[in-house]
Amino acid sequence: MSDHEKEEKRLEALLRKAKDPACTFEEASIARKMADKLLSQLGQHRYSKDKIFLKGLYAREPKGKPSWVLFDLTIKREDLIQWLQEQEGDWINAQVCRSKSSDKWYAEVDQWKETSKPKRS
Repeated sequence: MSDHEKEEKRLEALLRKAKDPACTFEEASIARKMADKLLSQLGQHRYSKDKIFLKGLYAREPKGKPSWVLFDLTIKREDLIQWLQEQEGDWINAQVCRSKSSDKWYAEVDQWKETSKPKRS
């Protein structure tokens, strides 16, 4: 097995661990960071449909509120601060979504990336 194949296997294992519901948030976060570092070394980028939830920030539908209130946010300070300190960069784009299956609201990292479009001549 080549070194590249070994790194690919290691990457798969790290991404599986990051998704494992038996892992703690901290273990999953470490596995994600290690996978991202390995991806960078391999010259690849992770474009994932896996949701990254904002730990400590919870959105709810505003029941009985005026129409200008779009959603309610509940913040668990300690969890959100810890999660933010584990993230890279100065900015984190997030979005409040409604689950298709359960109709619950949640906050997730907006991972959308614009793909480069060929220029028209």
